[in-house]
Amino acid sequence: MVRRRGPVAIAAAVGLSLFYLSQSTHVAALGYQIDNLQARVADLRAEQQQLTFQIGQARSPSTIEARAQSDLQLVPVDPAAVRFATRSIDPALLK
Repeated sequence: MVRRRGPVAIAAAVGLSLFYLSQSTHVAALGYQIDNLQARVADLRAEQQQLTFQIGQARSPSTIEARAQSDLQLVPVDPAAVRFATRSIDPALLK
């Protein structure tokens, strides 16, 4: 009887080695993808903070006033020129 376990064992070892290498390569590729995505998340968070800051600046009363005067050519109204309407109905009737 001739034993042929040697070639079978070598073929199995080669097959397992190739499987291991393919899995290792796949894991490494996924690691690079994760690193790239984490860097992208960090960049987007920094951009979000910058945009939030810019929104806060744009909404500030001093910025709105400055843009109204420079871009729209609006001028402040003299407070003495503003008159508020008074109630013409008796407050007792509103209850």
